[in-house]
Amino acid sequence: MNRKGQALIEFVLILPVFLMILFLVIDFGTIYVTKMKLESTSTEIIDSYYDNHDLSTIKDKYKKYVINDSKEDNYLKLTVRSQVKLITPGLGRILSNPYEITTERYIYDE
Repeated sequence: MNRKGQALIEFVLILPVFLMILFLVIDFGTIYVTKMKLESTSTEIIDSYYDNHDLSTIKDKYKKYVINDSKEDNYLKLTVRSQVKLITPGLGRILSNPYEITTERYIYDE
C-alpha cells in the first residue's frame, strides 16, 4: 500500500487552513503594532502641544496620520487615526478593509 499519496492529500487539505491561520496572526499582529504606534504618537503630539507648538505645525509633522481636534469645555479632544491594509482573504467581510485604528486623548486646555 502506497502511503505517499495519502500524505500528499492530507497536506493539500490542511494547507489552506494553516495559511489562513498564519495570515490572521500576521494581520492581528500588524493591527496591534499599529495601535501601539498610535498610542506613542498621541503621547508625542500631546508633549509637543504642551511645549507650545501650534496644532497646524504638529499636523504637518505627522502627515502619516489623520489628526482631528475639537474643543469640549476646557478640554481639547485629540483624535489620531491610521489604517491597516488586511492581507487575509475574507477577513474584509468581518472587519473593514482597510481597518481603521483610532486613539482619542483629552488635553486640559485653559
